[in-house]
Amino acid sequence: MFCHRIMHHLILNAAILTMVWGCQPTTTDKPTENATDATLEAQQFSSPAEVTAALEARWSLDDIRTFCIPERRHNPMYQNLVTDVGETWEGTLYENVPTGFDSISWYGTAVDGRLYEYSLNASRGDAGWVLEIVNVESFAKQPNVAPDPSGHCFIGNAPPENQEPDDTFVAPLKRD
Repeated sequence: MFCHRIMHHLILNAAILTMVWGCQPTTTDKPTENATDATLEAQQFSSPAEVTAALEARWSLDDIRTFCIPERRHNPMYQNLVTDVGETWEGTLYENVPTGFDSISWYGTAVDGRLYEYSLNASRGDAGWVLEIVNVESFAKQPNVAPDPSGHCFIGNAPPENQEPDDTFVAPLKRD
């Protein structure tokens, strides 16, 4: 039963990644000199506090502010991470620090007491951004803090008829 759930989870993740592949930040930056060490270290995250500290090191406040422009707000037609196996972990970045955001937080899946995948999110008012939805291997590369906002997973890509005057996304109406 456990193997069946993991296989189901892997297939579901593959389908989601295939659907949103064009929205996942990519970078041409070279991996860090110790990419293998970073990957191995990332796979050793054994507590939410360790993940939070690593994400704060990975994403500076300046990087988060660079990413979080109106055009890169999350398109709600694209699903965020679903944590359906293992244990769900979560954390808040830059707690007790004035960030200009209502929240900078992450949640993820831990399998066998180690982080497997996570989603990093920021919000301010009604606006929300998904900075990353990746597995721990992403720590081997620098994050893409300024992806092209024309990706389908971003609100900036919504056609004008699907945007309100304040640029929020409105799903197309289904016509009978």
